[in-house]
Amino acid sequence: MELKEIKKNVQYDWLDLIRGLAALAVFTGHLRIICYRDAAPSSLDLLGKLTFFLTGFGHISVIIFFVLSGFLIIKSIHQSNMLKKWNTLNYAQSRFFRLWVVLIPALVFGLAFDKIGLHYWGDSLFYSNKWKYFFDQDLAHKLSFEIFIGNAFFVQKILVPTLGSNGALWSLANEFWYYVIFPLFYFAFKKNMLLKHRIILTVCGLGLLYFVGYQIAFNFAIWLMGGLSYLISLKVNKKYLNNNIAMIATLIVFIVATCMLRLKLYENIFNNYTLSILFALCIPFLIQTEMRSNLLRKATSYFSDISYTLYLAHLPFIYLITSIIDFQDEIWSAKSFWLFAALTILTILYAKLMYLLFERNTKQIREFFTSKFPARLLNSPLFNLTSRGINFYKRLWHNRTNV
Repeated sequence: MELKEIKKNVQYDWLDLIRGLAALAVFTGHLRIICYRDAAPSSLDLLGKLTFFLTGFGHISVIIFFVLSGFLIIKSIHQSNMLKKWNTLNYAQSRFFRLWVVLIPALVFGLAFDKIGLHYWGDSLFYSNKWKYFFDQDLAHKLSFEIFIGNAFFVQKILVPTLGSNGALWSLANEFWYYVIFPLFYFAFKKNMLLKHRIILTVCGLGLLYFVGYQIAFNFAIWLMGGLSYLISLKVNKKYLNNNIAMIATLIVFIVATCMLRLKLYENIFNNYTLSILFALCIPFLIQTEMRSNLLRKATSYFSDISYTLYLAHLPFIYLITSIIDFQDEIWSAKSFWLFAALTILTILYAKLMYLLFERNTKQIREFFTSKFPARLLNSPLFNLTSRGINFYKRLWHNRTNV
C-alpha cells in the first residue's frame, strides 16, 4: 500500500533540476578559482561580486548530491525488498555500471590531458606546481598505474590519492562505499533475519566504516538524510506534502541556511549536517510538485543528463584549456568575463559529448557485458578448445579411477 502511494504522482523534475544546478555549481566554482584569484568583495565591481558569490556553492552542492543519492538508493533498496525483487547481483551490477561507464573514460581522458599538459605546458602555473591552491600537489607522481587502478576501484583518499588533477573524484569513493555499507545495515535489521546473519552483516558494515576512515564514515550520516526524506514520503499524509505554504516555508528556511553556510555565518548552527537535514525535509515536498514550464523542463533534462559526467570530467579539461590560453589566477576584470563565460560553455559542450559517447549508453554497455559478451565468450573457439581439454582430462581421470 505504501509503495503504491509513493509511486503515484511522484515528480522528479525538481530533483533533476537541483542535481543539474549542483553539478554546474561545482564546475563553475572550480573554474572561477582557476581563472581568478580570491579578492575581497570591496575590491570587486557588481559583476565580480555576483560571479564570486554564485560560484561559491561548490561544497554545498556536494552535500546536496549526497542527500539526493541517499534518497534514491535507499528508496530503491527498500522498494525492491518490499516487493520481494531484491537481487544482490543485480544491485551490484547496476551500481558498478552506473559508476564505471562514466568513471573509466573520465580517468583515461583525465590522465591523457594531464600528460599532455605536463609535456607541452609544463611551465604553466598549474602544471609547474607553483599554484598556492595546490602547493601540496606533485602532479607527475599522481599519474601512476597504481593510482589509476585505485581510483577505478574507489579507494581514492583511502589507499591512494585522487588521480592527477581530478580532485573531484574524492566524493565518488564516498558514494561507492555508501552503496556497499547501507545494504549491510539495512538487511541486518530486516525482519526474520537469523541472529548470526545479523551479526555478520553488522560486523561487515562496521568493518567497512573503519576501513574507509573517519571522514567518509562521518559523511555517511549526511547521505543517510536521504533515507529521512524517503521515510517522510512514505509516512506523512500527502495532504500535508501538497500544502504550498508548508513547502514554501521549508524551502525558505533551506535557502537561508544555504546562504548562511555560503557566507560562513553562525557556523555552529549552519553546517553540513543542518543543511543536509533541511534539504532532506524539502525533498518530500518537491517530489509532489509538478514542474509546469516546458522550457524549464527541457533545460532541467539537459543539465541533469550531463550532471554526473560534468562532475567527473571537468577538472582535467579546464586545467589543460586554461593552461593553453594562459588564463589562471588572474586579477578580476569585467573585460575578461567573456572568456570565463566562453570556457563555461566549452566545458559544458565537452561534458555533453562525453555523455553522448558513454553515459547515455550505460544500459547498452551493461547488457553487452552481462549477456552478449558472456554468450560470445562461451561460443568462442578459445572457450570451446578449453572446454574440450577440460572434458578430456575429466574422462581421463574418470577412466583412471575406474581401473
